[in-house]
Amino acid sequence: MARTILSLGLRVTVAALAGWFLALAYPLASQWWLAPISIVIFTAAAWNTNKKTSALIGFIFGLVSFRVQHDWLIVVGVDATWILSLYLALWIAIIGIFISILSRAITRRTIPWPLGLFALGSVWILEEFLRGRFPFGGYPWARIAFSQADSPLAFWSRLGGIPWLSFIVVMIAIAFVGIIYISSMRAKLVLTIVIVVSFVIPITLSNLTRTDSTVPTIAIGVVQGGTPQTGLGAMDVRRAVLENHVNETIKLAAKVKSGEVRQPEVVIWPENSSDLDPFTEPDAAKLIDMAAKAIGVPIMVGAVVNSATDPANEVYNMGILWDPLTGPGDTYIKNAPVPFGEFIPFRSLLTQFISRYDRVSRDFAHGTEPGIFVVDGLMLGDLICFEVAVDPVVNRVVNEGAQILVVQTNNATYSGTALPQQQLHIERLRAIEYERTVVVAATTGISAEILPDGSVGQTLPDGVTGSFVVEVAPRSNLTLGARLGPYIEVILCLFAIAALVIMPIRQRRKSTS
Repeated sequence: MARTILSLGLRVTVAALAGWFLALAYPLASQWWLAPISIVIFTAAAWNTNKKTSALIGFIFGLVSFRVQHDWLIVVGVDATWILSLYLALWIAIIGIFISILSRAITRRTIPWPLGLFALGSVWILEEFLRGRFPFGGYPWARIAFSQADSPLAFWSRLGGIPWLSFIVVMIAIAFVGIIYISSMRAKLVLTIVIVVSFVIPITLSNLTRTDSTVPTIAIGVVQGGTPQTGLGAMDVRRAVLENHVNETIKLAAKVKSGEVRQPEVVIWPENSSDLDPFTEPDAAKLIDMAAKAIGVPIMVGAVVNSATDPANEVYNMGILWDPLTGPGDTYIKNAPVPFGEFIPFRSLLTQFISRYDRVSRDFAHGTEPGIFVVDGLMLGDLICFEVAVDPVVNRVVNEGAQILVVQTNNATYSGTALPQQQLHIERLRAIEYERTVVVAATTGISAEILPDGSVGQTLPDGVTGSFVVEVAPRSNLTLGARLGPYIEVILCLFAIAALVIMPIRQRRKSTS
């Protein structure tokens, strides 16, 4: 009994250490190589244990990882940080159960080891698929792939999408565990080759990829106007935030006039740059119009706009292309608002217990159309903040023809935390995945130009105000990740489900034979 308790305590301690390692793979530490190492340790700790023990090991691993990684949520509340971390840890507990089932099946040869290990990797993708969509639209932040922006493995996303990159990272770890636990020397050799090839292929292909410098460019201006304050009250002084972005745009116009920077063909303002509805508040419209006339080109404004169908209870998180001559034109309504941040499920119940939800007095409606804006014949794909992590939204806008990706974001609530850097890593991976330049405009940072290879050009760091103009080469090609990524994800999920359904049947047949 004492030995069992000691063994369990050791496994739980090891799982907690592994969870901490996984958290360090993401910004601010950004040690990408710790992601596969952490999964090796977690898988080894849960290998061949019973389901309850494996679930506990997975829960502890997930809790430590998510709690450390989501430390930025303390700005909202310590309770919010723990509640989210506990919820997300339950998903990893389920992975722990699957490790128990599949590892015992591999050990007992109920399932051939190649299929068993492949199923173990696929289970992680099934978890990310479900967590990223359910409930309430899901929570896709903190996927394994999102730790890999600095990794040589990142190029796998261009070949198979973000889910495929997550799968490769996990399979490297699973292959290493297989080398430890599978006795066959042939298996050890095959798994070693799998690990080596997983690095060789993306490194080789990324070195062969060259940017075409002959493509005509479009000049895009980015304005980071700042907010009077940060934290939960960042947007309380709405007019001041709008005026900050107007003033920075006028300063940019002066730089253009003096020849310091090139005349942009469009200017990007961040999400929430106008929390005053310019369609109903003439003063807001006048200020935006003044900025557009000063710079002489359309401004993509991030605005909060009253709902057309239920203004008493709903608002839109909207991108508006504001022309200096004709005023507001094409619009985009954010497709994937943040659950419990931009809309409150069970509002009538939760607001009785959590007073800070009073700050979200109206829910943000879900848009249905992709964020495509046409400027000088080129198609810009607009993503608003959290959407950059949502595969279906990004996939759709690229497949609809976006030649350049634009991200309008407001990180003022989390200024000074790890969140802006974590988002920048996701944006860098999107640039690699779709071979598109990504232009980010943030209220307080990080605004950035991200090149198709994931490298970062001009930036405005967190807490700095200003502007810049970048020359961007539009691209119309669709990468394999764009074409095949969603299908690869579904195939991996179906494989995991099939393995978990078929395996008990095989086990029963084997026991009765």
